[in-house]
Amino acid sequence: MGHRGFTRASTLAHIVDVIAESGGSPERVFQRADLPLMIQHSPDALVPLRDHFGLLLLSGRELKDELFGARLGQMVTMDNLGTYGRWVAMAPTLLDGLRRANSSLAYMLQSATALVLRVKGRRAIWTYESLDSAIEGRQQNEILALFHMVAICRSFLGADWRPDLAVVSGQPVSASGELEQLFGTDVLFHEGTGGLVFDRQLLAARRPKSVCDGLSMSELDRALSVPAPGDFEGSVAALIDLELLEKLPTLDWAAAKLGLSPRSLQRQLGQRGTRFSELVQAALEKRAFDLLINSDLSITEIATSLGYSDSAHFTRAFKRWTGQAPQVWREDSA
Repeated sequence: MGHRGFTRASTLAHIVDVIAESGGSPERVFQRADLPLMIQHSPDALVPLRDHFGLLLLSGRELKDELFGARLGQMVTMDNLGTYGRWVAMAPTLLDGLRRANSSLAYMLQSATALVLRVKGRRAIWTYESLDSAIEGRQQNEILALFHMVAICRSFLGADWRPDLAVVSGQPVSASGELEQLFGTDVLFHEGTGGLVFDRQLLAARRPKSVCDGLSMSELDRALSVPAPGDFEGSVAALIDLELLEKLPTLDWAAAKLGLSPRSLQRQLGQRGTRFSELVQAALEKRAFDLLINSDLSITEIATSLGYSDSAHFTRAFKRWTGQAPQVWREDSA
């Protein structure tokens, strides 16, 4: 699997609205990207990075907009970064915040990605590098990531802050002047890594007093769930969770996502002591528990959302897991 990574669906916040408001069809774009449209309502869902790249590329093509990543990035806020954003914003200074962002990115928000802070003379250089082998859509993804990085800096430096320079890897876009307007600063294209450049003295900026401290253990537990690029079983489980947003995942679908044959996927899971059907079953249980506790959906609606033909089949399955009917379990958990 190489350096294939995952990212939270929250990093694509507002994408459906931006496509629709620009005259495109979100349904068509998501179908072409082979991603469930429901990720717009599931910010913690994990999306393969190459599918994230592809979705940005297809969105740009749908709208004939080579700056789609930048327009989406303009809408980014710290809220879109979820628990990761709160963890970073709780740091006492910008320097500490960037260190938190760098060290926890792969565990909380996006794997197969590196953030690195370097100081050269009077300049601070904060770079972004994707280690995923996917190429198509990489530049759009990087531009969007730079706007996420701007949002992190602004949580310490104020909403009007702009970097001295934004660096984008790859060939210049034809609308580079407009991109500079969107960033509010000069943009340099080169063959290295992308990043932000600013005065090193800003690293001492203190956290605003308005930022609240404290993260619950459940929040941290949910946040620390991004599978590492080498975690094969975790990656398969993440794909299953993603497809379950709309329908039951199949072995053929998961194998295609991973660039494997179904037989090879089963063999590799077997070597790790599990099977695809067991991972699907575990994901169904986890999602059922979550919907029963955290939603107002009826038992029939939950059964349908999990791919069961009716509530009776779901109830029988749930009794096998817990020994209780789902409604009884829900009432006992209230």
